[in-house]
Amino acid sequence: MFSSSHVDIATRAEVGPRDRQEDRVREVVSTDGSWVVAVADGLGGHPFGDEAAQAAVDALPGRIADSVEMVRAFDAANAAAWALHPEMRSPDEGLSSVIALTTLVVAAWTPEGGLLVSWVGDSMAFLVPIGGGAGWHSTPHGGPMGFVSRGVGMFRASRGDSYELPPGHLENLSDDVPAARIAQWIGEQGLLVVLATDGLFDPILVAHDRGWFGDDRDDLSLGFALPADRRGSAGDVVDTLMCTARDVGLVDNTTIAVVRIGDGLVATSGVPPAGES
Repeated sequence: MFSSSHVDIATRAEVGPRDRQEDRVREVVSTDGSWVVAVADGLGGHPFGDEAAQAAVDALPGRIADSVEMVRAFDAANAAAWALHPEMRSPDEGLSSVIALTTLVVAAWTPEGGLLVSWVGDSMAFLVPIGGGAGWHSTPHGGPMGFVSRGVGMFRASRGDSYELPPGHLENLSDDVPAARIAQWIGEQGLLVVLATDGLFDPILVAHDRGWFGDDRDDLSLGFALPADRRGSAGDVVDTLMCTARDVGLVDNTTIAVVRIGDGLVATSGVPPAGES
């Protein structure tokens, strides 16, 4: 998909009105150009939220190359969170017995697999074309909590694939954003990948409505919030977003991770690898 990569990563975290910081963030960059960035929300007020968030991000691998590896990464994070306090599992046999103690959003890049993004709970991901225009955002609680069912680059499973998902959820896996669109964004002027806990967007939505999230008021790309002169680095982006949230008024822990990709990242094809569509 892409022949080389240049990545600029920045993170910011603020406690807000909480007594302690329960969010966690992790970034890993490998020598081959691959990277993994994750943000976990500790479920503010939960007695073990900070521990669960830390366990979740620590359990993630440093490289995630495809959908199967992403699903396994979330399985590992979920298991690590539950292992802290297994007595808190629900005695019921239903979905509540497998809900993780944290929410999690993960973005990963490998030269062979390109960009993957997936999430559970209400931490969110945004894709913002650096050159402006409509982007994309995830939907909070976009699937059973604790399980990966949707994502960017998470291509639909065939019946022969063995994803570690509950029965009935295999065919929910699909790519929300076509690989060709991602290649176009990166190949033009680059792409911002913004990962954030709900402490960022909840107060902003109340103050500014959804128009804050897009260049076009019918789109939720987050680009409207980021003027062109504040997209030059990942640090510019996280500072702008955190200052905006702080000015509105923080109501929770707020954690933001931004990955800026584009400079030195050369698109070789707009066509996904074999087996993907």
